[in-house]
Amino acid sequence: MPLFLRRAAVLGALLLLSACASVDLPASPKAAFSRSASGVLSQGVTYWSETRENPLRQVYHVVQLDLADPKVELFVSPPNDGAGQYHARTTSEFVTASGALLAVNASYFVPFKAGSPGGDDFVPHAGQHVDPVGKVIVGGREVAPPDDPEVDPEVDPRVNAILCIHPSFVEIRSGATCRWDVVDAVAAGPVLLVDGAEQSFQNAGPKYARDRHPRTAFGVSADGRTGWLVVVDGRQSVLSEGATLAELTAFFRDLGAADAINLDGGGSTTLAVDDGFGRPRVLNSPIHTGVPGRERPVANQIGVRVLGAP
Repeated sequence: MPLFLRRAAVLGALLLLSACASVDLPASPKAAFSRSASGVLSQGVTYWSETRENPLRQVYHVVQLDLADPKVELFVSPPNDGAGQYHARTTSEFVTASGALLAVNASYFVPFKAGSPGGDDFVPHAGQHVDPVGKVIVGGREVAPPDDPEVDPEVDPRVNAILCIHPSFVEIRSGATCRWDVVDAVAAGPVLLVDGAEQSFQNAGPKYARDRHPRTAFGVSADGRTGWLVVVDGRQSVLSEGATLAELTAFFRDLGAADAINLDGGGSTTLAVDDGFGRPRVLNSPIHTGVPGRERPVANQIGVRVLGAP
């Protein structure tokens, strides 16, 4: 079966399973959990969802990446206008426009207004100019922050680390500096794990750290051979309450990550995948303006592509 047809079949099966009972697995000592049947989306890329009772219900979506496979590429979405600036778009729109296999939302951004429940008074709307908060590098060139004194990269205390994508490895570094041969990078935070040790979330603010929210994050194993994109649904009491930063950190530890970084979350949290026919499919349940399934236009994304895959 061609790979794109296999991906479509896998996605169909996974979405069907999400509506049915999960396969029960033995309870971990920390929390009862169950995992849906996993599916290979492409060479070196596997997806599964996992439900935990911690004690409240939490749904985690995991994309595991074989970073040792030279065909598996992680990349940051470039500015999407001729002037080198970002204009807001949903993660689904980015998957379609870029030909990525899948993508998640990435940077915090300004301007931002959450909007009223179910309303259209949010900022930004699709197509509006936005600036990522913190450094962004695309193709070896720094594209954010802009040369604008009103956009201060230090304005958000959560941003304390940077995800650096190099030709042959990926790493998470404190601060905002990558090694010389970096290809793409995105600043975010707070950093969750360093060499397997949980980090302090004090600078992020106690409410942001301790409350359960939708989350998006990335982690990498100690040997650098495995990466994980993790999305946690939240603010939906029947489906998923969301995760604290400590719970998210513990989840990465369970996966086997040595280093992990938190990305923009809340109503921005989205995981979208190409369905094999050039159409985007959202695998999680976004919660923009409090509406389940509604996607938020965001500044940029972290994408995955598999070279040579249809």
